[in-house]
Amino acid sequence: MKHLFTKTAFRIVTTTSLVLAIAITTNDLADAAEFNFNWKGDTGYSAKGSFNYDTTTAPSVISEAGLGATKNLQSLSISFFDPLNTLINSFTPVVSGVSNYRYLRFKFDNTTQQIGLFDVGKDNSLPGDTWLNNNLALIDENFSNQVLAKEFHFIKRDAAGTEQILDLSNNSVQVSKVPEGSIIIGLLAVCSLGFALKQKKVSSFERDRSRNVFGSTNNH
Repeated sequence: MKHLFTKTAFRIVTTTSLVLAIAITTNDLADAAEFNFNWKGDTGYSAKGSFNYDTTTAPSVISEAGLGATKNLQSLSISFFDPLNTLINSFTPVVSGVSNYRYLRFKFDNTTQQIGLFDVGKDNSLPGDTWLNNNLALIDENFSNQVLAKEFHFIKRDAAGTEQILDLSNNSVQVSKVPEGSIIIGLLAVCSLGFALKQKKVSSFERDRSRNVFGSTNNH
């Protein structure tokens, strides 16, 4: 009887936790906007990333520049790939509303979902640093002398720390909004899996307990 009460209580607590988690996440999603983006160069190099911001305080056009606390962005990450789709490097220029990339330039119009100024990655003048920028960002950074014929530049520093342009393209950065429902579905899947595993453990415990009880009775 005691075990039956424990099992019932476990189910109630687990179900309540699942409902609370979904409610909290849904409330957070109501105030958050998350987007994925991707870019591909003319010779096959590419970049993929994501960003998010709080919709309750953000204007229709998100604009960020330089180091320190951001105005709107909460996070911004980017990964770079070679033509064989092998990962070159990954960086998170904005973490918890703070930019750690001194050359950061990021402008996004939420109405049209178009990218304007764009300079995202890492550049501390060290080997391996990689970034993707466009001419608009270079002009804004007062580097007009570096403006090239192609709009976007994919750059990496070699072993000596020298800039190498790996790819150029007029292809723009493509942006797509992450559906809110997909995040909730993901949460449900994770929580349901955890619940199923817990149930499996409880059932296994019950079988072992029953065997021990019957085994003890037979020995008498």
